[in-house]
Amino acid sequence: MTTAAKTVSGSAPVLYKVEALTPQEIAYLQSLAPAVAEHGVTITSTMYNYMFQTYPQVKSYFNQTNQYTKRQPQVLAFSLFQYISHLGDLTPLTAFVNQIVAKHCGLDVQAEQYTVVEKCLNHAFKSVLGNAADEQFFLVFGKAYGNLAQLLINAEWEYYKGLQWVGFKEFEVSRKESECGDVVSIYLSPKDGSQLPKPRPGQYVGLRWNIDGEENSREYLISQIPKSNEYRLSIRKIDGGIVSEFAHNELKVGDSLKVTAPVGNFIYDGVSPKDLVLFAGGIGITPLISIAEAGLKDGKKVTLLYSNRSAEHRPFGDWLEELKATYPEQFTYKEFLNNKGENLSANDIKSVATSEKDVYLLGPVEYMDFVKTELENNCVTDVKLEFFGPTKV
Repeated sequence: MTTAAKTVSGSAPVLYKVEALTPQEIAYLQSLAPAVAEHGVTITSTMYNYMFQTYPQVKSYFNQTNQYTKRQPQVLAFSLFQYISHLGDLTPLTAFVNQIVAKHCGLDVQAEQYTVVEKCLNHAFKSVLGNAADEQFFLVFGKAYGNLAQLLINAEWEYYKGLQWVGFKEFEVSRKESECGDVVSIYLSPKDGSQLPKPRPGQYVGLRWNIDGEENSREYLISQIPKSNEYRLSIRKIDGGIVSEFAHNELKVGDSLKVTAPVGNFIYDGVSPKDLVLFAGGIGITPLISIAEAGLKDGKKVTLLYSNRSAEHRPFGDWLEELKATYPEQFTYKEFLNNKGENLSANDIKSVATSEKDVYLLGPVEYMDFVKTELENNCVTDVKLEFFGPTKV
């Protein structure tokens, strides 16, 4: 299902009546939190399986690899648990909600799709919880779900209103370049020749293309401050990855695909006077390229710690050297190549990251968990993060 690019205005669609939960209703749902924690992944896996069978039109919104690995069901299960646990005060979930809003807008999620999710969740609850999912449960959970769904619908509508276009717009591949053995950059230009909005450093776009008769959607970070009327996306080839293998092996200059407007909250806005420290694991370097360039142009010092499996798997080596030559007094970087026994250590992190710096972090989940833990050990808690795939709470 592909929605033509458009703009939106006015008020968001109202699909749910927002009703404050009573203290008794909150207590009732929170009494079920242990059951949600215990059976959550089973519930959400059942939900997704039922949804893809019953509403196949939504399948294109999801990376099926994240279904096989249970990553998507795990994230949704944890999200349900967190929502129920924080019904009395959702403030701690604000950052997470903002990430979800951006990701949904990057995939052109529509308000009516929340009713599909509700029906499929109800089916899953009944299938897994049996008699525990009784009339009272569906009445109270229905109110709680409706409140959250309408909150997201409203927030996404406001986000859409700030975009130059909403939905998927026709683009074509204007260039394709190899960055290293398993990373290729594709340059995308609008087919109608319209002027593209300049993305904020660190943002991403949603892509949709037809592969072997099926629509597939992915979100890719913009890997360069645009120098012309095109966006550069840099894609690592994943063995067995439907979209990444297609991008590497089949996609050609002149081919068409559909693209959303830039979205995302992992951005450099130039407001803070602090210097930057950037931690990049592998292809996590992509948004940090434009963030580094923007910070350097603003006169800030930028320190990059960049980890890769090997030199053969390290994209943008030439860019690193060019940046160092252009900003010799401002830009410092250190590389870590795993095949040479060069691994980022706690001391490396401690030596560069302080609360007096703006810290950005992106890479594989295990890498991010390690870096984030070490940062917290050094009292650095204000860290800008982005995640590949489903958002992590």
